[in-house]
Amino acid sequence: MRSKFFVHVLAAVSLTLGACGGGGGDDDDGTAIDSSIDSPSADAGIDGSTALTGLGQPCVAAMQGADCPANANGCLTFTANATMGVCTKVCVQSATFMTNAQNQPGPLTPDPAAQNAMCTAIYTGTVGTAVCAVPVNRTPTGALAPNTTYTVVVTCGIQCGTGNTCPGNLTCNTGLGNICTPP
Repeated sequence: MRSKFFVHVLAAVSLTLGACGGGGGDDDDGTAIDSSIDSPSADAGIDGSTALTGLGQPCVAAMQGADCPANANGCLTFTANATMGVCTKVCVQSATFMTNAQNQPGPLTPDPAAQNAMCTAIYTGTVGTAVCAVPVNRTPTGALAPNTTYTVVVTCGIQCGTGNTCPGNLTCNTGLGNICTPP
């Protein structure tokens, strides 16, 4: 399950971090983090709950996280020309994985799930679950090659709730491992 989720997400997201403030640590240095993008379509599952602040808060991609709060100062987008994203933060600055002979990725080291509490602390929603599980900025870039080691940055995301529901105006993207994304 993790490998399937990981492959889909790896090729689908982009993160830019604002230069102002941050939650401390390595996620607030104002650098842009981008990845190659090829996003599958999303399946709708919308919950009309109150607006999010922090993780999942809507952001304008061109603002590069400047319109996000200090505790979630990156704007995560999910398609090549997205104008809107969701605020997030880096939860693992550097994780690695190795592909097998069939180009399938193995588990991430260190395991991002160990940092889920960092994501939960910046999530104000009641639908879905905050997780440290959205890899971005894969190096080397390009198609996965067999028996190759890769490095990624891992960001916080919102895993869809029961019945593929998501908070606010987000939709459950089943093609990205049930992560809530902008419509």
